[in-house]
This record gives sequence, structure tokens and C-alpha cells, in this order.
Amino acid sequence: MSLESGSNQGQDKTDKKEEVSETALQTVTSCRWILAYVGCTCCTIIYALRINLSLAMICMVKPSNLSESQQSIPEECASMYSNSSSRKEVGGDIEWDKDQQGWVLSSFFYGYLITQIPGGYLSGRFGGKRVMLVGMTVYGLVTVLTPAATRYNGKDYTTSAGLVIALRVIAGLSTGLIFPAMQSLLGHWSPPYERSKLNVLCFSGTMVGNVVMLGVGGFFCEWEAFDGGWPSMFYVGSGVCFLFCLLWYFLIFDSPNEHPRISEREKLYIAQSLEGVTIKKNDSVPWLDIMKSPAVWAVFVFHFCNNFGNYTLLTKLPAFMKEVLHFDIRSNGLYSTLPYIAMFIMANTVANVLDLLRRKRVVTTRNARKIASVLATSVPAAFLVAVGYLPCDKKYLGVVFLTFAVAFTAFGRSGYVPNLVDIAPKYAGEIFGISNTIATIPGMVSPKLVNAMTPEGTAEEWRSVFYVWGSIYIAGGIFFCIFAKGETQPWAAEKLSEDLELTRDQTKQ
Repeated sequence: MSLESGSNQGQDKTDKKEEVSETALQTVTSCRWILAYVGCTCCTIIYALRINLSLAMICMVKPSNLSESQQSIPEECASMYSNSSSRKEVGGDIEWDKDQQGWVLSSFFYGYLITQIPGGYLSGRFGGKRVMLVGMTVYGLVTVLTPAATRYNGKDYTTSAGLVIALRVIAGLSTGLIFPAMQSLLGHWSPPYERSKLNVLCFSGTMVGNVVMLGVGGFFCEWEAFDGGWPSMFYVGSGVCFLFCLLWYFLIFDSPNEHPRISEREKLYIAQSLEGVTIKKNDSVPWLDIMKSPAVWAVFVFHFCNNFGNYTLLTKLPAFMKEVLHFDIRSNGLYSTLPYIAMFIMANTVANVLDLLRRKRVVTTRNARKIASVLATSVPAAFLVAVGYLPCDKKYLGVVFLTFAVAFTAFGRSGYVPNLVDIAPKYAGEIFGISNTIATIPGMVSPKLVNAMTPEGTAEEWRSVFYVWGSIYIAGGIFFCIFAKGETQPWAAEKLSEDLELTRDQTKQ
């Protein structure tokens, strides 16, 4: 009997037993779901602190340093806004030109690029709990120092820009450790038919972080009673980050066997669902096999293309809402949250539906991942192109289109993200480190490329951006559909079988 067929039979038996013995309440309060809840909180904090600078930029940079369209409304649309609060000048006294702003926004990703692969390796070697704790602690320290660095040395804003760039690089270095560590933890804790749900719930915190910061950022900007308003985004965020580190230390453990409070029932369920394998910390990784695998490259390419669109929306959506749709800073933040609220709902709904269909054998794991990837790329591409053609009096329809575009990218969370655990659960952290390294390149390029393509911030310039990004989305979806797999790959299965024999021998002794 092959390992794969034995795995499927073992999973079926386990599923049947657990459906009888485990209530819904026991499932949602289990240690593996607590990991997903805390992981979701972690991702919320990470993304809230990642995008706070994008939003703060609008209210801390001197108005004369913003693009022309950021300061004024086109003549053909003037009648719509003549009595609007959006005419109120927004900005601060930081004199960063548009080139410096682009470097500040993209600098995070230079650090983020470096630590992805080391983060995966260190997590496999020493455990994801410690790696994530170090990353979050450093992230909190860097965040609290950002306002002081921004204002350093009076009017010498070249120096201040350099200091903020250095801090953002360090922030990228620290958070580059976190997502590979999370994937490593999920590889140890996720039963096969819960992978989509647990992965998506955990990483959907990135959407919650967008909602939180975009929703409250505008209010922070206008709250001038405390240090001029915008610095409070960083002070409050760093405080929450430090409190989270305490929560993480006491609640999270690297594997079921190391958890002091896990029930024997849950520990046995996870062990049986993972084919009876005790996944140990990795002493060696089959790097050559990983890099030669078409299934792995399907994830790499899709992740890269997906991030081109996602990072553009993440870092430049507030700018688009101001330059083209002409929302004031408070409305900008509130309307910018709607796409991510829809994305959160869509992501978790799709994950539960796909896991249910897989469990009932309605669709295979491979096809489920491919269906998700098609919808995650084609629908957003169509809506992004459409929003570029909307006239001035349809700005609220633009919000609707952007909401649908971002919401449908959530299908990708049930596609390429859990697919790493499908094809190589033991090495999910290491592979995700490589994938996220490649997929970080768009974050380095995107802000500067968008700035270069939108020097005046006009609707026509943004239309070109959306055409390019829509094409990249679709290319990634096509590649994934051709090469993606849904089962454990032979080079990963061989390692698993060795561990299985070792576990059996230990049991006999």
C-alpha cells in the first residue's frame, strides 16, 4: 500500500471517529484553533503596523510635496466638491519629495526579503514560537522609534528620511521571520481537512490589520491633541505589539507534544490525521528537490504575481482614493476598509466551503486549489480595469469595484497558501520562506513603479497601472493551474515514511 493511499484511509477513519467524539464547541476551543486565533491576532498587528506609514504619509508630508492631483480637484469634477470637506488641506510639515516617499514606503521590503529563507530554516530547526517572539519584539521597538526618526534634526528631511528608511529595513528584517515561522507551526498542528480553515483564519489577520489601521488612521491624523496626531498610530501600535508578545509566550507551543495543556484526545487526533507521523524539528532539508519541483514553482509564481496586485493596493490604495476618487482623509480611511472587510468574510467562507467539499470528496485537493486560484486572479483583474474607466460622479461605484476586486483575491488564501502544507507539510516553513522571498520583490518595486506611472495622479495614469497589474494577476493564475499539485510530493513523502517507521519502532519499544 502506498503512503498516499494509507494516508487517505487513515484520514477517513480519523475523520469518522472525530465527527462522533468531538463537538463543535470542542473543535473551536481546541489548542490548534487557539493557535489560529492567536496567529490571526499576530497578522493583524503586523499589517496594521506595516500600512500605518502609508496612511500617515498623507497627513504628515507637507501639502506642497504632494502631487498636483492630491492638492486639487479636476475642473470637470469641481462642482461636485465645491462645498465638500474634502477641500480641506491635509498634510504636515515633513518635506519629503515624492521620490523620498517612494523609498520610505518600499524600504520595508528590502529587509523583509533577506530574512524569509532564514526564518523558515530557523523555525524548522529551533521552533516557530521562539522565532516569532524575537521578530515581534524587534518590530515593536522599531515602531515606537519611527516618529522621533521622522522629525530628527529639524528641517534636514533628507536625514530623517534616511533614518526612517533604516528603521523600516529593520522592521522588514524582523517581520520576515514571522510568516515562515507561522507556516512551520501550522505544518505541525493542521489536520489535512482543516488546513484551509486554519491557514486562512490565521493569515486573514492581515486583512483585519488593514481594516483596523485604515479605519482609525484618519482619526489619529486629525487628533492633534497628542503629539500632532499621526505619531499616535505608532505609539499605540507598538504598545499592542508588546502586549501580544506576552500572550504568545504563554499560549503557543511548537507542536502538540510540547503543549502542556492539550487534551489527549486532540493530540491523538492530530497525530493520526498526520499519518501517525511525529514531525520533528528539521536537521536537513532537501533543497535541491524543493527547487526542482514544478508543484513548488507553481506556488512561487502565483505568490509573486498575486503580490504585485496586493502590495499595490496595500501601499497605494489610500493615494488612489485621494488622487482619483477625491475622498478626504477620514473618508479615505473608512472607505479603504471596505475591501478588506469583504476580503476577510470571503476568505473564511471560501476556506470552510472548500474544506467541506474536499472532505465529502466532491472536489479533489488539487482542483480545489486551482479553482481558488482562477477566481483569485481573473475577477480582481476585471474589476481593477473597470474602476479606471469610472467618471467623476461615480466615485462610490469605484469603492464597490475595488471592494469586489480585493474581496476575490481572498480565494488565493485557500489556494497557494495551504497548498504548501498539502505538498510538503514537514518543510512548509522553509518553502514558504523561499516563496515569500520571491514574492517580496513586488513590494520593493511596486510603490516606486506606481509613482513613476502616476506622476500627476490622474485617472488615465492609474488606468495604465490597473491594466498592467490585471495582466500580472492572470498570468500567475494560469501558471498555477498548469503546474499545481494537491498531494504530498515524493521527496517529502520519503522523509515522512522514515519518520513513520521511527515512530512505530518507538511505539513497539
